[in-house]
Amino acid sequence: MRAFYAGLNKLAATGVFTGQSSVCASLNVAAPHSLTDEERNKSEMHLRECIRWASEAALMNKVTIISAEVNIVPAMQTYYAAATFTARAGQDAIARIQGEKAGKDVVMTKWLGLEGTSLIASQRMKELASRYPLGLVEQAADFDRFLSSVPEAATAVQSGVNAIQAVREGGIFGGLWQLARANGVGLVIDLKQIPVKQETIEVCEFYDVNPYELLSGGSMLMITEGGTRLVSELAEQGISAAVIGRTTDNNDRILVNDEEKRFLEPARHDSLYRVLTTS
Repeated sequence: MRAFYAGLNKLAATGVFTGQSSVCASLNVAAPHSLTDEERNKSEMHLRECIRWASEAALMNKVTIISAEVNIVPAMQTYYAAATFTARAGQDAIARIQGEKAGKDVVMTKWLGLEGTSLIASQRMKELASRYPLGLVEQAADFDRFLSSVPEAATAVQSGVNAIQAVREGGIFGGLWQLARANGVGLVIDLKQIPVKQETIEVCEFYDVNPYELLSGGSMLMITEGGTRLVSELAEQGISAAVIGRTTDNNDRILVNDEEKRFLEPARHDSLYRVLTTS
């Protein structure tokens, strides 16, 4: 599911989901050579769930699934499903930022760390429930409902944004670095304006991880001349967003926290993996 949306959101950031493009997906499944009966039953249930979910997600996002292929891979321990997307873009597909680069608004959709919070909460629910109310942990695990960025990408393109960056690996810091590098701009970002859910704060405090570097699938970064207008247009679609900074015409990527300023560094390993790889 998460890999499906990662590919979908990356494609959406190119501006193809505006009603003038044809988007197709191919499902690819790697299956193990041999399993015990118990392992096979669990894996096949997981596979059926992945295919069912991919079909529903494709229908919801107006994507046509054109093929599904299963390959036997002896080294695999369980079934693994992935998706490959192709698109014939319409006239609304966007290019990287052109012309004057300074003074444009940087808009972020939704909240940081949604995907990482959901993964940690769903896999470490018992640990987290030892400190926090179970309802809070379940709410955090349900953040995967925010993973599709297709609607906001379509609204942004129609609003005339200059650039879009899907956020995922390396969290919001990783996304900001990629946005700046891809478009040849500098950034000044106000950390206090970056939206975050309380559930994410609690999960990150529990495991002592940096929320700004936590897997953030479901969020997008956009460069536009009318950030406030774009935020309002997204709100009309029921999508939360905020202006978090602006672009500059140099290569400096600056993070501001009240009076403190520091430079953004290239993304390190995502904080998620340190949590989920420790017993």
